[in-house]
Amino acid sequence: MLQDALTRVRIHCLVADAGYDSEANHALAREQHRVRTVIPAKHGRPTTKPAKGRHRRLMQTRFDSDTYRQRAQVETVMSMIKRRQGAAVRGATYHSQCRELRLMALTHNVMILF
Repeated sequence: MLQDALTRVRIHCLVADAGYDSEANHALAREQHRVRTVIPAKHGRPTTKPAKGRHRRLMQTRFDSDTYRQRAQVETVMSMIKRRQGAAVRGATYHSQCRELRLMALTHNVMILF
């Protein structure tokens, strides 16, 4: 998913929940694509021991909680759009789906203003 996104836009920081916490995900993003990751190292059973992988240990010691809080804002906006406008797009082609998504985002912004 990250590699597909990088073909379209430049990504500087990847913020995800603990479901994506793995050493392989951190290594792919950081070493191959030079993308900073902010993923809490909470995968597996709770323990007081340091995580096994280098990148997961960094997440335990240098976790950027301010950046991670921004993820909640994105989740809130996505939830608002799904509640108000539905969770599915009806376009048959890729381009019509993209147009519909842009229209949904524009409609959401207008609804917030009024």
